Amino acid sequence: MCYFVSHFLSNENMGLHIRVVLDTRKIAKKATEETGIEHFPVRLRVTYDRKRRYFKTDLPPLSTKDWEKIEKGVRMSTLQRELFHGIRDIEARAHSIAEDLHPFSFPVFKTRFFSGANITSNTLLGMFNAHIDRLEKEERLSTASSYHYALQSLLKYRKTLNWNDLHPEFFEGYESYMRKRGKSQNTIGMYLRSLRTIVNQGRAQGIIDQSTYPFGKTSQGKYQIPSSVNTKRALSSDEIQKIKDATPAVGSRAERARDFWLFSYYINGCNIKDIAYLTWSEIDFEENMVRFVRKKTQRANKGRLVKVSAVLSPIAKEVIEKYSKPSNSSNDFVFSIISKSDTAKQKHNKLQDFTKHINIGLKQLAELLGIEKNITTYTARHSHATALINSGASLEFIMDQFKHASMQTTMNYVDSIDDSKRKDMAKLL
Repeated sequence: MCYFVSHFLSNENMGLHIRVVLDTRKIAKKATEETGIEHFPVRLRVTYDRKRRYFKTDLPPLSTKDWEKIEKGVRMSTLQRELFHGIRDIEARAHSIAEDLHPFSFPVFKTRFFSGANITSNTLLGMFNAHIDRLEKEERLSTASSYHYALQSLLKYRKTLNWNDLHPEFFEGYESYMRKRGKSQNTIGMYLRSLRTIVNQGRAQGIIDQSTYPFGKTSQGKYQIPSSVNTKRALSSDEIQKIKDATPAVGSRAERARDFWLFSYYINGCNIKDIAYLTWSEIDFEENMVRFVRKKTQRANKGRLVKVSAVLSPIAKEVIEKYSKPSNSSNDFVFSIISKSDTAKQKHNKLQDFTKHINIGLKQLAELLGIEKNITTYTARHSHATALINSGASLEFIMDQFKHASMQTTMNYVDSIDDSKRKDMAKLL
């Protein structure tokens, strides 16, 4: 038998009943021994779909006589009055948590009830913004920017974003909305993977149950995020030779773009951020080698930093001689793209501006050389990988050259083998 307060919260439509009760199924031994009167624990009882669960509370064990006074709400002592209000607070909090669960789930309710966390801090929007704040504090500004754009895009589609919105129909609608606005599959996938990261955080905290987790295989009634399309970005050997032979106007944006594109191409396709952070200590002129840790993987591989090793080609040397700033410290940056004294935000902004200017110069260079492909700073990395494979290098070699963790990552960088290579291979048949 359980005694309970007469004012309980319920939701008949959901078949959900929440009550704080005096659980007389088991005697509280310690309190009983101390007073000589039977005392019973005060628990929160939750009933849903004909299933019942009891949850502990911080309220002390009570006798049936005390409980009857609290239930009636009359002639209560000071302690009984405090317990009366404590019961109301527990029920109100439990009901607030339950209202946010659709469908209701006992495991999720239990996690949230005992977490003691403020419910508003566990909103989808709140967790999304908190994640962006953490990224900014960690000075991962590019990633933070990506999450920011993802959130802004989602809020344009749905002004209010709640956990209850996350179902396959919502994602399919968002995908259709983005495609109608000319957004690429890669952009849609990138934004939804950002959202999935936040959803995974919510699942880990028990905010959403595994049964309502929205992502997975379509065949299982879940939503499958569109995979990235591997757009072919590599230049052919003839196009690369055109860039090598190009003589844009001295001091022009096209000349600067050409030089840094070639530097990236020869230094294992390193990106602009790696070039900007390259220090003199990472260049060995005696052995003609460059050894550095990629900024992209530096944080993820703190325990085991893997250095990329690249041969310092004559063209790469020329770029260093042309654009480097002499220094007496081996820890100084080779190029003056960023400065040691810059804040994280300033470095981020300078990298963004430099990359933008280089890409504009590459577009001018492509027009000058009659290359129809869209050449960007990113093209150098794909071109480096594809040139290696067309020269007979194995995928294992390329994987080591780029220090990839998986062969699939390497495959994503390699474009189709060109026709000249196919003809050479055909002769061997």
